[in-house]
Amino acid sequence: MINYKKITKKLRPGIIAAFPLFLLMFSASAFMLHGFQEQTSRLEKIHQRFVFIDTHAHPSRFHRSNVERIEQEELDRYRRGLMDVVVCNVSSDAAYQGGYVKRDGTQVRRMRSTEEYSPQPGEAFAFTLDRFSRILKTTEDDDVVLALSPAGVLKAKEQGKLALLAALEGADGLEGSIENLRELYWRGLRLLQLVHFRVNELGYVQTLPAAGGLKPFGEEVVRECNRLGIIIDLAHANTETIMGALEVSEHPIIFSHTGCKALHEGDRYVTDEEIRAIAAKGGIIGIWPSSSFPTMDDMVRHIDHVKQLVGVDHVGIGSDLRGMSYTPEFGEEANFRAIAEALLRHGYSDEEVGKVMGGNFFRLWKEVTRDR
Repeated sequence: MINYKKITKKLRPGIIAAFPLFLLMFSASAFMLHGFQEQTSRLEKIHQRFVFIDTHAHPSRFHRSNVERIEQEELDRYRRGLMDVVVCNVSSDAAYQGGYVKRDGTQVRRMRSTEEYSPQPGEAFAFTLDRFSRILKTTEDDDVVLALSPAGVLKAKEQGKLALLAALEGADGLEGSIENLRELYWRGLRLLQLVHFRVNELGYVQTLPAAGGLKPFGEEVVRECNRLGIIIDLAHANTETIMGALEVSEHPIIFSHTGCKALHEGDRYVTDEEIRAIAAKGGIIGIWPSSSFPTMDDMVRHIDHVKQLVGVDHVGIGSDLRGMSYTPEFGEEANFRAIAEALLRHGYSDEEVGKVMGGNFFRLWKEVTRDR
């Protein structure tokens, strides 16, 4: 028969000796848990005051994959990340460059940068409408709404609903028609990125050596976007196109997903000159959680750079979700909380965190739609 009393008696001195260590470990764990809970509570309080917005995304790769709508799993990721608005982009230049799947499951090969398909008149716009319809299909759910106005988004937030803001990445799908822009507006388009990976009827891109700026149709589109209350996005545009759009536009303009060229030499990064010009117009620079940033601290360095250069009122975040590789802390799970937590860790105030996480974009949107 086992004598538990005797065994316990023998173990007691060892347990007593180890007790301070156990107590220290328990205290440390309790302290860490308290710190985590305190930061989580702080972040949730910030979220109550500000609309959190991803300024550029392709959730579920709806713009290229053969899907009916944005998947529920993707929407849930945004909810877990406390995000209120997702700017969902259709890359309409895919009609010319490929890299997508048709409705019948046929894979359209991605062309090299020097090659293009030659769609028939109307095909690029039809492609755009087809991909656009997937955003609208997603908003048929009771807990997802189409973001048509700032007031509508505030109402959705109060009701605990996620809002999707319909956008084009590259205006190639307009096929040079201002009427097509108006048609998309009435269907729900609220943000237009002028160019993507090809020189189009509007302007020139960062990633090709061709020289040139905003074209006459680009000027017409910028003015019509101003009239309709559509946000203009300069992402992927070269310096001349950026400066031309800023000169024509009466409204502030964004550059939705990028980093600072002063800190990282990349084709799709913006110079200090471009940052200053966009900010001078009241616009914002969306910093992305790119794989070129080994840690979230590196992403904050780019946010810091914009803040120090032109002020915290001119910076936001644009994930390019499911369109690129990510900073590990953000990861495939799309942990938007990690961005806000990193900002808090670096000494950003609650007000500053709220602005970066979406408050600045929301303010700009209200200004763009003020006269509507």
